[in-house]
This record gives sequence, structure tokens and C-alpha cells, in this order.
Amino acid sequence: MYKLVAIDLDGTLVTDDKELTPRTIKVIKEASRKNVKIMISSGRSFYRLEKFIDKLDLRKENQCTICFNGGMIVENASKEILYSKNLEANEVKELIQLGKILELPIMIYEKDAHCVEKIPDVVQRNMKNLKGMNLKIVDFNEINFSEKQNYIYKVCFIDKPEKIIEKRKEIPKEILEKYEITSSVPEYLEIVKKGIKKSEAIKFVMQKYHIKQEEVMAIGDGENDVEMLKFAGLGIAMENAKDEVKKIANDITTSNNNDGVSNAIEKYILKVLRKNNIGIS
Repeated sequence: MYKLVAIDLDGTLVTDDKELTPRTIKVIKEASRKNVKIMISSGRSFYRLEKFIDKLDLRKENQCTICFNGGMIVENASKEILYSKNLEANEVKELIQLGKILELPIMIYEKDAHCVEKIPDVVQRNMKNLKGMNLKIVDFNEINFSEKQNYIYKVCFIDKPEKIIEKRKEIPKEILEKYEITSSVPEYLEIVKKGIKKSEAIKFVMQKYHIKQEEVMAIGDGENDVEMLKFAGLGIAMENAKDEVKKIANDITTSNNNDGVSNAIEKYILKVLRKNNIGIS
């Protein structure tokens, strides 16, 4: 039986309009009541995930959230940070310099804020991207990244998908080997510290709560979900997922706009629990 479900957010848990469907809310609440751990696993900051946590009634003890593609794990009820791995100051500066060389707009992620020198056009054109975002316009040269309040967990390059694809080819080999570089959506190129992956964060949570690998189910759609789906006992790709994600998945559910997450949880968890009239202990 699956005791932990790790779920990507954008393109997976929420619709293209960044909303939770009523059925998704109903199904996840039922699974949670039956003691299944529902863990949002996202590239986002925790503060930008809290509204979803509350709508899904996951503000509970022993329910966790993975942020920054695995760079931080937060216990939902207490907001205690269970795990945290930020980029070093010299690494942040190196990545900012890389972004400027590649001529790509840069956004850097603090724990509770996003920092830019100028709002990227792609972000500005879609105001939904700015909704609920604590966005600070700053001069990167004036930030001391060695101070805890300025720790950076992720550096993101943001532009049109075709430009991201082309510029990614120009990233030096030594940079590719030094960091984890993935993409959650076509407009974003996300860079975190080496070794930071959603799959590694899941391992941390498994160890903490004594959950076996075969008891983990993961659902996702993007490049940054591949390792998570490979690792899980059951990896589910969304119908709208990239081909590389579908190829490594154990099963494919419906799209994020058609209750893909709730359909997967119904199929593999709730039907079994209802049939036996049990909750997971």
C-alpha cells in the first residue's frame, strides 16, 4: 500500500489556471484523513505553496512539503524547516554572472522572497505569475549572500521557451557538472546546488517517517520530476507531461486540467482503502 504520495504542483496538481479542482480537493482530503502522507513537491518557495496546503487541509503535523526542487523540506503545521541546503555566496555570484553572459533574465529565490533586478518580460506579461509573489527589485551587487536572511536556494533564468532551449546549449560543461539544472516549465531554467533533487528529499522524508520505497507514489509532468518518478515505487506521469517523463513512468494519468492527480490517487490508493474500509497506520 502506498503511504506517501509526492506530487508536483505546476502542470500536475493545479490546472493551467493555477487552481485546484473541487475533485482534487475532495480526493486529497479523503486520502489525508486515511493517514496517507500527501507531499507537494515543487520548485516553488514554501510561502507560495501555503494557500494550496490550506485548501487541501494539509496543515497537519507530520505532513511535509518539498520546496526549491528539494532544497528545503518544511513541516506544514509548525513550519519547521526539516532540511535546508542553500547555494553558497560564490555560487550565487557565479550563476548571476552566467545569466548575464547568456543574456537571460535572472530571478533568485530567497526563503520568503523572489529577487530580480528587473521583472522578466515573460513574468510581467502574465500577471498570474506575480499574484501572491513577494517580489523585490534589487541590485544583486548590493546583496550579501553570506548572510542568513539573504540565503539563496535557487537561481532561475526566465525567457521564451525557444530562447531557453538555445541558451541552455551554451552553458559550459563545468557549470553543468557543478549544479543541478532542470526545468519545471518551458520558460524557466532552474539551478540549485549539486545533489539537490526531489528524489533525495523524498528519501529524507521516508527515513524520518519509516516509509519504504515501494510505499511511495510520485506524480509529475516536468523534467524536474524525472528522478522523483524513477525513484518512487510507483511513478505516474501526467497526460500533459513531457515525453521524457512519460517514458520513465509506470503509468500515465489524465491531464492536470482533467483531474489527473485525483484519478491516480483514486485508482491506486482510495479504491483499495475503501474496499477494505481501512486507513493507513
